[in-house]
Amino acid sequence: MKRLIVIAALIAGPASAFTVPAIEPIYGVTVGKAGVTVRVASNGCTKKSDLTMAVGKTPPRPMLLVARKHPDTCQSFAAGHAEVVYSFEELGLQPGQPFSLANPLVADPSPGS
Repeated sequence: MKRLIVIAALIAGPASAFTVPAIEPIYGVTVGKAGVTVRVASNGCTKKSDLTMAVGKTPPRPMLLVARKHPDTCQSFAAGHAEVVYSFEELGLQPGQPFSLANPLVADPSPGS
């Protein structure tokens, strides 16, 4: 139920009327001093501005959900994945604060991953 609330809030958010964000499969997530780093699929041109992060604050802990606002239709030799960093401040979280991730986790198909 919490996931549905977060998704509904994301869709009702600032996305344009013609673009509905899609829940992004995550290849990996790392939590460090700088914040939360997510690894997502990329054709070589994915930027942080192509994604949006929704943060649900319902107890017992915050729920993060990454969604793609703009598809990466680029044709590049750097295809594979992109890493995007969100600071704790951006997420409204304290360093060390437990959270959950609502996105599906999948194996990175990139060579050498």
